[in-house]
Amino acid sequence: MANKRERGFTLLELLIVIAIIALVLTVAVPSVSGLINESKQKIAKTNESIIKNSLEMYYTAYEKYPVGDINDLKTALVPTYLSQESWDKMIGKFDINYSSSDGASFNLTVNPKN
Repeated sequence: MANKRERGFTLLELLIVIAIIALVLTVAVPSVSGLINESKQKIAKTNESIIKNSLEMYYTAYEKYPVGDINDLKTALVPTYLSQESWDKMIGKFDINYSSSDGASFNLTVNPKN
């Protein structure tokens, strides 16, 4: 009988492939996570602009900004100037801080949640 030689990968070949994959992942993962963080920041800025536009519409109607904090902001803007669905999406994924003590000006920050 003829002796058949089996074909396959040796342990050394498999270890080399695993090492190459690990090296590629070491380079790729930080790059991808940086892109994800950058995207979250851009979405936060977009949401901040949406809220600011809603605040300007409110100001046009009442000649002042909503006085108070984030809860007062929601009461003033939703649903007339901002949809409930949009508000819920923003609150779910972003930390929104709002304050206005006099209605003449306001402080607003929108940041991605960790």
